[in-house]
Amino acid sequence: MSEAPRLSVIMTVYNGEDFLTETLDAVWAQTFTDFELVVVNNGSTDGTQAILDDVDDDRMRVIHQTKQNATFGDGIRLAYKHARGQFIAVQDADDVSMPERFAKQVAAFDLDANLGLVIGAFQDMDKDGNLADVHCPPTERQALINAFQTHNPMAHSTYMYRREASDQVGGYPLEYAYGPDFGLAIRLIKNGWGVKVLNDVVLRLRLHAGQTSMLPTVGVTRAHDALYLFLEAAGLDSISPMARRMGGRHIAKCTVQYALALLGDGFGREGLKQLFFGLLRHPLYSLVYLGYRLSLRLGLMKPVGQHSNQS
Repeated sequence: MSEAPRLSVIMTVYNGEDFLTETLDAVWAQTFTDFELVVVNNGSTDGTQAILDDVDDDRMRVIHQTKQNATFGDGIRLAYKHARGQFIAVQDADDVSMPERFAKQVAAFDLDANLGLVIGAFQDMDKDGNLADVHCPPTERQALINAFQTHNPMAHSTYMYRREASDQVGGYPLEYAYGPDFGLAIRLIKNGWGVKVLNDVVLRLRLHAGQTSMLPTVGVTRAHDALYLFLEAAGLDSISPMARRMGGRHIAKCTVQYALALLGDGFGREGLKQLFFGLLRHPLYSLVYLGYRLSLRLGLMKPVGQHSNQS
């Protein structure tokens, strides 16, 4: 085996033929070149493998997922297992990294041995390449932890983390199928590793209808991950009183969502138990949210943010 590079770039792809070539071109165009690219083909049935076969760069290794019905978590953990670098960068198969992304993130690690994770700002991009909003995660540790109580402001595709740090916390948590990246960040912070947020836009994040993360339904697994990830985030230190209150409401909402997902899939006893927990956590808010969800199901209301097309 050749000498390990400083950086491993890991990618999972499932039926990504529409955008994969552009993504790969951006990886090869990086000004920092001491990296390997580990790609997990998560069972693609389109032209993804043909695109990978056409790559003429010995820095890329392709791993084939053999698990049936593999989730995102399965794929990213498999890629992580095969990564050999001192640092690991994540690259989603439909996003585009800016040319100096890897160089800037590695430079941040070189300046601070206590850093476990370096992320950056990112800009939304549609399927046609049109650019939209820029998102800048909080740069201060306190503000980042407060944000974690109600949402994840980071884009996984901007992650670069120190392998020593991620190994220390067990890598991507096994218990999450769709949110292991958020779990990894929470556990790095809990274990005392620093997080650096670059103000520079390091990535263009593509939003399109084919993304798994944009599917409208909330299944049992996704609802489970959301609830237990925010319960983990609530265990961080230095949460402000206001953020803790807002987090409590958000956990109650996630509990009701999980309960309804369980009930909808026929898990009556567990669903009722989770509904009871939600009512215990925040009775009034849980009742209001439950009423809202039931009204949606009965067609009595439209989802918040949607408007009638009637004039």
